[in-house]
Amino acid sequence: MGLKDIRERYGVSFERGSRVICGGRLGTVAGASNSHIRIKFDGRQISSPCDPLEVQPCNEGTANLATQTAAQDRRASA
Repeated sequence: MGLKDIRERYGVSFERGSRVICGGRLGTVAGASNSHIRIKFDGRQISSPCDPLEVQPCNEGTANLATQTAAQDRRASA
């Protein structure tokens, strides 16, 4: 299943290279596999499969929120 199939099935539209947020983490759409959107999260080398209904397009306001959340997560794990 590709991005076009996901768009038709779930009604969400993403393109390869789009910036998105999933689970509070910022990333870039890398493609699709099966019924998942593959996202390369910032700071990672490989992409991860994500549920298309959990992925949100990134805009400036939410990007700042995701960056703050990521910084808090790093501090908590240190």
